Order: sequence, then structure tokens, then C-alpha cells
Amino acid sequence: MAVRHVYKIDNEEEKKVLKSKAVRVKQFDKGLQTLVQDMIDTMREHNGVGLAAPQIGVLRRVIVVEQPAIEEEQADGTVVEVEPSKLFVMVNPEIIEASEARFTMLEGCLSLPGWYGDIPRPDWVTIKYQDVNGKEHRIKKADARGYRVGRIAQHEIDHVDGVLFTERIEDLSTLQDMSEDKPKRRGLLRRRRPSPDPVVE
Repeated sequence: MAVRHVYKIDNEEEKKVLKSKAVRVKQFDKGLQTLVQDMIDTMREHNGVGLAAPQIGVLRRVIVVEQPAIEEEQADGTVVEVEPSKLFVMVNPEIIEASEARFTMLEGCLSLPGWYGDIPRPDWVTIKYQDVNGKEHRIKKADARGYRVGRIAQHEIDHVDGVLFTERIEDLSTLQDMSEDKPKRRGLLRRRRPSPDPVVE
């Protein structure tokens, strides 16, 4: 498979693609499986936790999400993984229910590297989607308080609707270039070691 070029907001031609609404997937074939694997490889290569097909120039409603593992530091200073990372592949994803309560947190985007801003989003969502074989799935009340599938999926579903994360910022003073700070900040977004048997739904 292949690591693809990630489209950037600051390139006018690429931004036109990123601002376009993606079309529904109707064919669940080998081409879709190749696209999904390329998206996973690209997301992991860039230490992301999610990627949408338009970010690699493909206007299809496909997203991948890798919810980071939960790790806890023990009294002796060792770090123990208490919940493995989980990989989700979502074709034609839709948010069909969302909480009224919102949770605001820092978000970044591979299409605007180094920049982060505070984004308010529903603190849980119910997501309906299909897998690569066309089978329908639902994740009910997916947690969006932190880098969990509910938060990451909202960000990626925005991408397939042509919406950039900067458009969700209510207080533009929170949008900051943290490029110099990136190695330290990246810990918030970094992909953890996948579990031996990741969940692909």
C-alpha cells in the first residue's frame, strides 16, 4: 500500500478540494479497500488520529479513526496501557444524534500542520456508517470528551462535508501556531501502539 500526500489548507488548489463535499460510496470493491489501507498508512505516517479521503484528494465519504490507547502512570513511574488503541474504518458516516451539552478542547489538523484551536463540539454523538463490505454499524453515544472516537469522527465527518476545523472555532484568538512546541504537544495527538488485534468496524 502507499503513504499519500496530505492536502494542505494553505495551497489554493488543494484547499478547493478540501472545501468540496465528498460523494457517497456506492461500490464496495477492491479499490475501496486499497483507498482505506492507503488512508491508514498515511494517517499513521503523520502520527494522526484520523484522516478523511478528501485530505488525500479523493472526494469520497470515507474516514479512518484510530482512537489512542489510554495509558496510566503507576506510583513507581511506569506507564501501563489500560485500554488499547482502536481502529475504525467508516464509509458513508453520519451523525444521527448528538448531545446538547458541548465540550471544548484543543484540536489540530494534518491539513494545517502546527496550528491548534479550541473547538466546541457535542460531548457525545451516535454515528451510523458502513464498513468496507457495505455492512451497516452504529456507535451509540460515542464519547467526544477527549481524543475519543466521538470527537475524532466529528472532525473527520466535517472533512467529507467540506468543513475545515478552523470554521468551528468560536474564539479565533485560540487559534495558535504551535510548530515550535509541536514535539511536546504532539503527545496529545500521537498514535499509540496499536493493540495486537485492533477493532476495525
